[in-house]
Amino acid sequence: MTRILDSRPWLAPLVFVLLFVLAPLLPGGYVLYIVTLVLIYTLASFGTNILTGYTNLISMAGAVFFGIGAYGTAILTSHFGVPLVLAMVIAASIATVVGVVLALPVLRLEEVFLAIATLGFVMISVEIAKSGGELSGGENGMGAPGPALFGIALDERAYHLFVAAVLGIALWLARNLSQSRFGRGFLAVKGSETAARALGLNTTGLKLVAFGVCAFYTGLSGALYAPLVRFIDPSLFNIMVSISFVSMVIVGGLGSIMGSVLGAIFVIGAPQFLTYIGFDQFQRALYGVAMILALMFLPDGLASLLKRKAVPGADAPRQEGL
Repeated sequence: MTRILDSRPWLAPLVFVLLFVLAPLLPGGYVLYIVTLVLIYTLASFGTNILTGYTNLISMAGAVFFGIGAYGTAILTSHFGVPLVLAMVIAASIATVVGVVLALPVLRLEEVFLAIATLGFVMISVEIAKSGGELSGGENGMGAPGPALFGIALDERAYHLFVAAVLGIALWLARNLSQSRFGRGFLAVKGSETAARALGLNTTGLKLVAFGVCAFYTGLSGALYAPLVRFIDPSLFNIMVSISFVSMVIVGGLGSIMGSVLGAIFVIGAPQFLTYIGFDQFQRALYGVAMILALMFLPDGLASLLKRKAVPGADAPRQEGL
């Protein structure tokens, strides 16, 4: 199976999407909610992986973009009557602009210094959300309208299919981006920024693009999240949200589409599933032990399980694109 996945890199994302499209055949309620939630967080994992897995930039501002997407969609649909799809696009676009603007003053920072600087943005965004007044509900949060397309309300199964379709498009765009000149430029920056500049690459521009793409994907994830839960509050801007995004990428595998998918399943789906089967009292402990074991024995992430081991004397398999 791994040989097939290596020779046809598009197959694994396609199988993943098909499996989740068929998920509505499962009983509704909490099970379907978990699956839909994993799909939504997979988008945020994509965005974070583009930034961290491809350019080696660690940002803790994921919660800012996620919150902007959620609040933007809820405010536009509830207060201004904007159609859901248009509201999502606008909210994700706003998150993109904010991401690029926030990136400008911190682009010269690297590694832990960049992470700490972006952490400051998370703290600021929490206070902004709390002081939003009637527009955002302040500390009490606000309700978000349920999903609807062309004036027709979507039930949980229909909305799941809508989210799966959005994810499928995002997978396709992510694959194309990884194989474009931007994807190759991201890898050059990751390898050596100095060497990339010597080759004539605009490293600052590439970083801005990476931040913008990360913000768009994460903002779109938040935009899809609001109609699902139908209530949002300033806790969306919590630092733990950003940490969960980075955890998905590290546990799943840096610079890998399937790593983003598996990371979302592990970080978001596994705890919810343990709660569903009655292990809610031990959920955190079991999940913590599983994460430690995954990092110890799979340092390249869960996606490394799908890669074919190199045979001595044979050509090494090509790196999986994001």
